[in-house]
Amino acid sequence: MREHIDEAETEKKRKYVVKRLEPGKRVVKQRALPRKLPELKELTPETIKETITGIQKAIRENYVFPEQSEDLCRSLEAHQTGGHYDQMTDHGTFCERLTQHLREVVNDRHLQVLLPGDMPDIGRHAMKKPSESNSTAKTGLTKAEILQGNIGYFDITMFDPLCDSADEINGALQLVRSTDSLIIDLRKCRGGSGDAANFLLSYFFDSEIPITLLETYFRPQNHTFHCQTSRTPFKYVKPVYALTSRFTGSCGEHFVFALKIHKKATLIGANTAGLAHPVAFVGLDTGILFKVPIGRTYNPKTNEDWEGTGITPDISCSEDTALTEALKIIYTKLIAEATDAAHKEKLIELKSTLS
Repeated sequence: MREHIDEAETEKKRKYVVKRLEPGKRVVKQRALPRKLPELKELTPETIKETITGIQKAIRENYVFPEQSEDLCRSLEAHQTGGHYDQMTDHGTFCERLTQHLREVVNDRHLQVLLPGDMPDIGRHAMKKPSESNSTAKTGLTKAEILQGNIGYFDITMFDPLCDSADEINGALQLVRSTDSLIIDLRKCRGGSGDAANFLLSYFFDSEIPITLLETYFRPQNHTFHCQTSRTPFKYVKPVYALTSRFTGSCGEHFVFALKIHKKATLIGANTAGLAHPVAFVGLDTGILFKVPIGRTYNPKTNEDWEGTGITPDISCSEDTALTEALKIIYTKLIAEATDAAHKEKLIELKSTLS
């Protein structure tokens, strides 16, 4: 029997909303795009040059590795002077070609030239006015429920900004507070907002004293940001399992990496995508967008990150079977710990249904 969060349950938990300036909370907002981007200009030799000049400026001012900036800029200039963009009239093809040429210089999949319509949800949020409601947006916490055997389950496809998701995170944790284990499914999580990821992580640490989870160096500000825990209504103390896949990326990996290095969860699934760099979206005067990595997130004790390599799970298996594997492990543990004969028999029955 599965229990879902309903509107009444969520409303009941609203009193646990976190104050944004609470001690321990440090929020670095993503660089905001203009409220309205320029109209997309027709591709001509002049607008092609204007786009490339804008990208070069953004790289020189923002790219996380300044020592590689000039190589990137020279590559675009060489392709332009070589006439490789002269015959292009389709904006999508132009963006794809620019992205390809940048990634040929550095293996950084966060470098991307794109059209406004191709911008991911987290980028669109940067263009919202503060007064705009997010009530109609599709949430990244797509499922919060209790599975048979009293096992909590979250499915997270995106970490929405904390200003939109604090209530939901609190409500989800209240729902699973009394469960015997918690599974957090990040197999389809492509990223999102670090402040929301840090807040969810806070539920697995003692909440009175802020703990530095990770550090992120931001090149534009020449500033190191300490990703810290914040105060939560309670601490979830039962075993946590995080499911990963090759699609788990960016902020999803931030979350997984913090769980791993602080030994707060067992990771099950496949190696993650290897996207460790926070990004900014730069709106160019030609109406085209440029996504540029502006920082690097890492383990403050070892300087280790996961860029290009991904995060290796504790238990490797096909991403398609990760949930089943997690349930097998949990049921086995609960069966061994069970003292009630009827409950133990029920757990054995549940485990037997897993293929």
